[in-house]
Amino acid sequence: MKKKKFFLMMMVMVCCSPIIFVVKASASEQTMTKKVNSVIAKNWKNNEFSITVRDTEKGKVLYNRNGEKMIRPASTHKLLVSAAALDLLGPDYRFATTTYVDGPIKDGVLHGNIYLQGGGDPTLLPNHLESFANGLKKMGISKITGSLIGDDTWFDADRLPKGIVPQEEDQLYASRISALTISPNDQYDIATVQVKVTGSKAGTAANVQLVPFASTIPVVNKTKVVKKGQKSTVKITREYGTERIIVTGNLPAGSQKSTYVTVYNPTLYTLDVFREKLAAKGIQKMPIATGKIPENAQRVGISNSKPLKDINFKYLKLSLNGMGDMLTKQLGRELLGEGSWSAGIKAIRKYGSDIGLNMAQWYFEDGSGLSHKNRVSSMQESLLLYKARSKSWYNAYLDALPHAGRKGSLVGATLENRMKGYSVSAKTGYISGTYSLSGYVKGKSGKWYIFSILTQANKTSAIPTIDEIVKQIANEM
Repeated sequence: MKKKKFFLMMMVMVCCSPIIFVVKASASEQTMTKKVNSVIAKNWKNNEFSITVRDTEKGKVLYNRNGEKMIRPASTHKLLVSAAALDLLGPDYRFATTTYVDGPIKDGVLHGNIYLQGGGDPTLLPNHLESFANGLKKMGISKITGSLIGDDTWFDADRLPKGIVPQEEDQLYASRISALTISPNDQYDIATVQVKVTGSKAGTAANVQLVPFASTIPVVNKTKVVKKGQKSTVKITREYGTERIIVTGNLPAGSQKSTYVTVYNPTLYTLDVFREKLAAKGIQKMPIATGKIPENAQRVGISNSKPLKDINFKYLKLSLNGMGDMLTKQLGRELLGEGSWSAGIKAIRKYGSDIGLNMAQWYFEDGSGLSHKNRVSSMQESLLLYKARSKSWYNAYLDALPHAGRKGSLVGATLENRMKGYSVSAKTGYISGTYSLSGYVKGKSGKWYIFSILTQANKTSAIPTIDEIVKQIANEM
């Protein structure tokens, strides 16, 4: 009888106790883990890092080394900004820039002002302004009694992203942000002007040209053309806090130096270029100013950008900092009614939470990843990449990533000369001491895997080690 009771008790304990199944890692996972750990042990003694690898089917974590540790993401932060923009604004979203007039036209004279209103388009080019000029010319305008006024109030007046120090303010990657801004080229180097310096006759000053030309940007030319074969010492900078561009140094005869410099006031720069386009059409030059469009103004022209999915392609391929900051402010404006970094960041954080990310493991204060205060864990960045796979815009998102070992600034981009022979599509990131790479890699099994590798406190380049880790994932999975 006692034996029977004991048997029944044992049956109850077995039936009522939770059954725990321990899923053993596959042989390939074990080998991959061993080899990745070996690469880390050999190369990263004092570096801080966070690495996560997931499968693409269910998002299962296959490798986790400091996965919860928050590291500077650098430009891999753009992955979140891009996903939020595509999801919240929509892949077919278009930015609008408009022109208005507020007076009658009599005998070729507009008795009033011309207005140019920015809608946060990060792809506005000088040729779009020329189209506006053509439209105004067709209206019969040859002179105006008022001014050319720019309305940039779609965004707030905070121009400079956080994390940019004074010494960097004239650099291509440190654009000042306005809702009304142009790029000098179709690479969308937002709010910059190209400075071309050409040497002709030795002993004379070099020729300095701004492209596009803007009369509001003064140039101080302290150059000298020297004989062919001599060393070029030309230096091009913008004086801190002003529009003044200073060009110094020697330039060999017959040679040229060209660079892009940020402008101090993107709105006035855009208006100045527009005024030059109007003058080229025979419309007499007028004063330029900023202000809001009055209610009685009549819209006479509109320029719609390409769809966001096409804009995003260059944003990720070329890692455009200014575009990321404009997208961030646009999200704030469209979703919360305020075109500021704080509103944009709030919208992005809510988006992350809504799709299931743990936003406690994300801290950021810009749309570019340039700030050294930004932080994220590889666990969360890899989870974002997993979540993106279920979205309707995923293929456009994937195609926008640099593809390893493939030629072309709009194909391989920042991975053009890395991991040749491997199928890798990923976003690179770099700021001083920080290197990152997050994306997708195809294993030898033919399956794709998600990875995020973030590292900081590097005294030398971490790129070789990062690439070796990705290769080990591909080789063993």
